[in-house]
Amino acid sequence: MHSPSDRGGRSYQKARQLCAQVHDALSYALGDSSDPILMDLELDHVEPMDDDRHVLVVVADPCGHGLVAALAALDRARGFLRDAVAETVNRRRVPQLSFTVLPAGGAR
Repeated sequence: MHSPSDRGGRSYQKARQLCAQVHDALSYALGDSSDPILMDLELDHVEPMDDDRHVLVVVADPCGHGLVAALAALDRARGFLRDAVAETVNRRRVPQLSFTVLPAGGAR
C-alpha cells in the first residue's frame, strides 16, 4: 500500500491532483475577495497533509501586511474559501484548509 509521500504511488498522484484543484479554486477566490488583504496575497502552493482530508495552503505576502493580519484575513474568509474549493473539487468531502504565510521578500 502506498502512502501520500510515496512519489510513485496512486495516493500521491491523487493528493497532487487534489492540491492542483484546490490551488486553482483558491487562485480565483482570493482575486474575487472583497478583503483588501486577501486580494494582495499571492497563492504560492498547496501541499497535502497527512491525509486527503487536509491540505496546507501557502501564500506569499508581497505587500507586507504581516503574518497576524494575513492569517486573520484568511481565517475570516475560511468558509468563503472552502465554498470556492467545494465548487471546483470533485470529491465527497471538501478538504480542511490550513494556512501559512511567507513574509514579504521571504524565501520559499
